Amino acid sequence: MLYETLRQSRSPLYLQVAEILRQRLSRGVWVPGTLLPTLNELAAEFSVAKVTVRQAVMLLAEQGLLEAKRGRGTLVLARPEQDRKLNVETRLCELVDMYRGDIPKLDLLEDRPADLPGTPTSGRPAEEGYHLIRRTHARNGKSYCVISIYFAKSTFARHEAALRTGLALPILFDADDIDIKHAKQTLTVGKCDIETAALLTLEVGDPVAEVRRILCDSDDTILYLADVTYRGDFIKLEMDLLAQ
Repeated sequence: MLYETLRQSRSPLYLQVAEILRQRLSRGVWVPGTLLPTLNELAAEFSVAKVTVRQAVMLLAEQGLLEAKRGRGTLVLARPEQDRKLNVETRLCELVDMYRGDIPKLDLLEDRPADLPGTPTSGRPAEEGYHLIRRTHARNGKSYCVISIYFAKSTFARHEAALRTGLALPILFDADDIDIKHAKQTLTVGKCDIETAALLTLEVGDPVAEVRRILCDSDDTILYLADVTYRGDFIKLEMDLLAQ
């Protein structure tokens, strides 16, 4: 099964094997100071040639994660540095706090009046219409999401300068003139399309998380609707299963 999966990707086999090894190092399957299985054992597991595994090990050695010891095997030197994961929080205040003070790079893709996409499952559209800001967000030089944000026009007009240059949720949550009474978020797991692959440096078909967030006022009018596509390797979802 793993062999068939590796063969389906257009990425070179040794890069795919290197990524699997890197993920196992990240999860602590092999900790610093221990030895990896032999090249023969790994080649048999992945159903690839021994030279393919050797190339993967050499790549990780160049990154300072492994060291090939002649006659001893492959020594684990370090765990890969982890990108800061984004928690997909399940409460609005916690979601806002996660973003507060964070100023990632914002790359603008669209900036125009627009209608809401489809029929929202929560709230009702504002009669005044919406303004769309579509952009990518990047942290430490790595793009991690594509986001399309629909602001009710009056909301956007009052906070336009801040919303163009900052993260929207903390701005809206802290604004004295905005009354958020309802907030809903849905998350689904999907596959990366051609456009998103180019924007987030992914392969077509890679896993992504699709998130929709809707904020409504006391009249149930939608003030903010965001459709976000996250890299699957950049976010995590944690829930307290005993929380009341």
